[in-house]
Amino acid sequence: MSINLDGKVAVITGAARGIGAELARDFVQRGAKVLLTDIAEEAGKATAAALGDNAAFAQQDVSDEAGWPGVFDQCEAHFGKADILINNAGIEVTSFITECKLDEFRKLLDVNVGGVFLGIKHGMQRMSAANGGKGGAILNLSSMSHVIAGACFGPYGATKSAVDKLTKVAAVEAGLLDAKIRVNCLYPGIIDTGMQDKLGQDLLNLGLFPDAQALQEYIIGRTPLKRTGTPEDVAKAAAYLCSDEAEFITGVGMSVDGGMALG
Repeated sequence: MSINLDGKVAVITGAARGIGAELARDFVQRGAKVLLTDIAEEAGKATAAALGDNAAFAQQDVSDEAGWPGVFDQCEAHFGKADILINNAGIEVTSFITECKLDEFRKLLDVNVGGVFLGIKHGMQRMSAANGGKGGAILNLSSMSHVIAGACFGPYGATKSAVDKLTKVAAVEAGLLDAKIRVNCLYPGIIDTGMQDKLGQDLLNLGLFPDAQALQEYIIGRTPLKRTGTPEDVAKAAAYLCSDEAEFITGVGMSVDGGMALG
């Protein structure tokens, strides 16, 4: 099955680098037009420019509600009404609960939960068929940390559990509002990105593993598919859930972790 996104218009947050940048590249390659957003303006513009005329960039702090209507305005100005929104933007703190500062946790909540909440809120308003929108799909990025109770992932994992709950409730409400919008989420596992590199170094600094080799052996040993994931793995799953091939799927959380959560 080849997933085709011809005619789709997507807004993807946190798309300057990492998973978000790959999502944008993959969607453009499949025929979609994509508005990338990120707080990192220079990197975001460069990523969008490399994708050609079917991509554009808008600077955005997803935790700032005032900026959300303008994101959809810019999308409509460039490409027309959005029918896909991917709430990918997020930050990470690796810390024992006893050592995590309240300000750090509040920042996680603002970006990882508040950003997704605002994305769903404004995405539903602008995309809803009941409001003159095209309907479509909202996809939120949760995490394997929502499923596994891993040491030092309490604050981060708590925010990703909230994303899962928001996803499921939004799927129900979209039906009640006749929005013609499907709402799903992904649970990425260990994915080869700059954020994961920092996460690994944090775990080493906390003394949970003696060295990088021991950490890698632990990850691979718990993963049935015996490798870490790639941004391409996440993009393939995202493309499916946002495509018409998944037209009867909503309120679902899909793991993209090589089976690690089973261990």
